[in-house]
Amino acid sequence: MRRTFADGDAGKVSAEQPLRVLIADDHPVIRRSFRQDLEAAGVEVCAEAATGSEAVHAALRERPDVCLLDVRMPEGGGITATESIRRSLPGVRIVLITAFPDEDGVLAAARAGADGYLAKDVDRRRLQYVLRAVAEGETAYPGRLLRALLRTLQSPECSGN
Repeated sequence: MRRTFADGDAGKVSAEQPLRVLIADDHPVIRRSFRQDLEAAGVEVCAEAATGSEAVHAALRERPDVCLLDVRMPEGGGITATESIRRSLPGVRIVLITAFPDEDGVLAAARAGADGYLAKDVDRRRLQYVLRAVAEGETAYPGRLLRALLRTLQSPECSGN
């Protein structure tokens, strides 16, 4: 069953409807691992993609609650896919994952409109919690990287002083 969202509204996931997640990563082993862990927790993986462009097409077709996108993928990657999905489906929530979390990446994720940014080695229980929280309208950025983002935004170069 597909959900539709009012423009800009986050989806509300009820106990009767499982959370629907799209997984995009160019490594099949990573996708399979995320799928197994999420499905074991009662999450419906409604689509998988191996490239940024496949992720956009799958999101448009399936309208998931949350897209879990790898930052580095062929054909656009997670940042570009986030921007495209955000323009077409503003109510779909997006969490970017990366093997190399860093300050530049978190800034790019925030600018693209991602609702969360996680390392790929995130504890699977934490991932499930984050996906559900993001589906309910929360944001999820690691504290260390969020502090770096705030320092960047508060710097004289960004404030115009």
